[in-house]
Amino acid sequence: MNNEIFIKKCYELAIHQAGKKGYDTFGAILVHDGKILEEAENTSDYKNKIFGHAEFNLVHKCANKFSDDVLENAIVYTSCAPCERCLAAIASLGVHQIVCGVSYKEFCKLLPFDYKVLDREGLLKQLGITMKLTESILEDEGMHVFEWWGGEYRPLKELIAEMDEVKKRK
Repeated sequence: MNNEIFIKKCYELAIHQAGKKGYDTFGAILVHDGKILEEAENTSDYKNKIFGHAEFNLVHKCANKFSDDVLENAIVYTSCAPCERCLAAIASLGVHQIVCGVSYKEFCKLLPFDYKVLDREGLLKQLGITMKLTESILEDEGMHVFEWWGGEYRPLKELIAEMDEVKKRK
């Protein structure tokens, strides 16, 4: 299935173009008619307060580059469900479909807070934006991408256990 091929490309970007360079492991691509038009990886620099999420970087690369017709029929593939800032940025391009490797729920295992159900599609619809979010494509494989988070390999079980401890202390 094409979704799996494109998600694997996102995972590759996340590890080799972001993670192994010392950034957080996220990758994103824009696909139209089965062809990758653009790709981006995470370049966030938290020390200098630079927001460089993969999806946001992708939007910047695509803005004013592709016609509305292309963007309306394109799909953004991303290694992990996008944060709200990135979701809004993708919506601003006029893209109506996002396919994510790791779901919001699964990614929360690596964050210092618990998962909350949020109807992102419904919220966007209230703003007049049609968006289809598809999650959990090769999700187990995608969770292991985070083993390269920040450029240094750490087993997934260790990362999840660390976050579990942080959550317990809250």
